Amino acid sequence: MREINRRHFLRTTGKLTLAGATALSFESVLLGLIFDPNKLASAAASQTEFDVYNAINPSAKDIVAYTFKDCLSQGFIPSIYYKTSKPMVAVAKGTVTAVRKVEDVSSCLKRLGSSPNDAAGYLITVVHGKNFKSVYLHLRLPEVKFGQKIERGQIIGYPDEKWHMPRLCFNVEYGAVGDPNNFGISHSYMTYWDGVIDLEIGNEEQDQRQEKQNQILNRIAGIIEGPEKYTLLRKKHKGINQLYKWAMIEKFRNIEYLQQKNPDMFPSLTKEQFLEMKKEFYANQPIILTLPFKKG
Repeated sequence: MREINRRHFLRTTGKLTLAGATALSFESVLLGLIFDPNKLASAAASQTEFDVYNAINPSAKDIVAYTFKDCLSQGFIPSIYYKTSKPMVAVAKGTVTAVRKVEDVSSCLKRLGSSPNDAAGYLITVVHGKNFKSVYLHLRLPEVKFGQKIERGQIIGYPDEKWHMPRLCFNVEYGAVGDPNNFGISHSYMTYWDGVIDLEIGNEEQDQRQEKQNQILNRIAGIIEGPEKYTLLRKKHKGINQLYKWAMIEKFRNIEYLQQKNPDMFPSLTKEQFLEMKKEFYANQPIILTLPFKKG
């Protein structure tokens, strides 16, 4: 198994083709772009040969259909698709800010020559704290209402009978699209919540933690030598005709990869110093998510 960086991964897997993919756009404020996973054929080559940041969540191997990286590699808006009949639950405490039919927010359906029936189910958006929101797509009639305050683990809705593949998107500070797996309680993968530990973080503390993470990123960027010095903190996800900023945790994980594979880029940063920064960075996660399904 060979290890590669994110750019190489995207460039390589981008050569793969998925037959019959249907891509539909709706307003970017609601994380546009829908495609029908039921029409996707198997990739021409397996992605298991790549050792990247987070492959299929080990806590949800049986229900993950397409990972965040799968979507990126095909030029789709980053999200996670699941193959399950389990109800989706809130990944964190929050307030419901949107309950809409997917076809109702698909403003570009007609222009793209696609039928609204290709995009089935409901879309539910939940805001968590001050700067974070989760979006759940392709659900049957929701179990929550607009404006309702909900708890972590509360049922939001059941997968739409037509799609059978609900989808989770996650937005972080300043509209960046983040990989939900990066925000788990282990800082690598989301896990099932056992209902015991209080994982909620208030708005003021969220701001403080984000600022500490930002300071760490800037300290490290100031040490780097080479072309990455000028692009490191401006990383983007490439979706269809759009770019989305990396979340801070994704920038840090990329830095960690670079530091491990090419320590010469960090001439004045010792391994011990980096480990201390890493410890501080993860200790200041501004939000913690859990899997959008109950265990069992």
